[in-house]
Order: sequence, then C-alpha cells, then structure tokens
Amino acid sequence: LQVKSYTASAPGRLDIMGGIADYSGSLVLQLPLKEQTHVTIRMTGNSICKLVSETPDGKLSVSIDFNQLLVNGKPDYQHARNYFMVRKNQKWTAYILGCVLVLINDKKIHFSGADFQIHSAIPLGKGVSSSAALEIATLRSLALAYNIEFTGTELAVIAQRVENFIVGAPCGLMDQLTSAFGLSESLLPIICRPDKLLPPIPVPE
Repeated sequence: LQVKSYTASAPGRLDIMGGIADYSGSLVLQLPLKEQTHVTIRMTGNSICKLVSETPDGKLSVSIDFNQLLVNGKPDYQHARNYFMVRKNQKWTAYILGCVLVLINDKKIHFSGADFQIHSAIPLGKGVSSSAALEIATLRSLALAYNIEFTGTELAVIAQRVENFIVGAPCGLMDQLTSAFGLSESLLPIICRPDKLLPPIPVPE
C-alpha cells in the first residue's frame, strides 16, 4: 500500500530596511530569497515521528515519540517547550512538531504520526529567516495533508505562534509574513503591527 506524501516550500528573506524594528510595529522592507526550504510529510499512523533534515550545514536525523509532547493526550505549549529546552540535540524539531501542536489546537486536526523530510538551501543562523521558512513550509505541507485553508495572514500568525510559544523565541511577524507572502524579485513592504501587507515593489534589474 503506497502512503501518500505532501511537499511544500517557502523562501528565506533578506532584510532591506527595518530589521528588528518590526517589534515596534515599524514599516519594513523585505526581499524573499531564491533559496528555499522544502518539507515533505508522509503520514504513518505511528506516534514515532522520524525527522531528517539536509541543509548546507549537514544532515540531522532524530526520532521522537509525539506523545511525549502532549499532556493527557492534548497539546501543552509550555510542556513541549520544556521538552525541547532540555534536549538540545532535538531543539530544531520544535519548529516542525510545534506546527503540528498548534494546528491540533487551532484547526482540530487529528494527528497520529508522520515522517518529515527537510531539504533546505537557506543558511542557518545567518539572519535570513531559515526558521520562518521551515515553519511556513511545514504548515503548507500539513495544510495539503489535512485540506486546511488559511485566510488572510493566518499562515504567518500561526507560524509566529509556534516560534513564540514552543520554540521560545520572542519574534515579531516580519520573517513569517515575508516567507509566506513575499514575491520573487519584489520587495515586500510590511507594517508589522499588527500585520499589514502593502503592495509589492518590483526590484529593477
């Protein structure tokens, strides 16, 4: 029996203007990069989630029992955050499995396990939103698997929630909005509080 898989992608981003001013609701200008993160999900029905990530920095592989992230069978963000906090070698999976936890709460999906394959050309830790791209690509692939439709800026808001509540990074919405809604070869103007997207500005050759 062939198990269907679902693949989606999202780009990194280059900060042109604004940077961390997104915390104060400033106007920022962001450029989506050609470098992308691709996430493939294969549903297994097994609570053991196998996650394999291939990036410019190398290959990582880990298996996690998804039930360990739950409390009484339900998502508990603080519990999941604590789980990853004491398991440094698994911390990168919080960006992925955190998306599942939030979708269980927000979209009432019934998740019983999956394998995750990540291929990314976005450099890690270089300030070009590798984490936001991973979140957006993961959410998009889960949306395909569960037939979820996101409205407005909901996709980016859910990704930010993953980073704030489960990963534990107090980020604004700039990175997630750019990865979700930026257009190739165009600057994306964003008024970051709450989350107003302005018309894209094509970049001249």
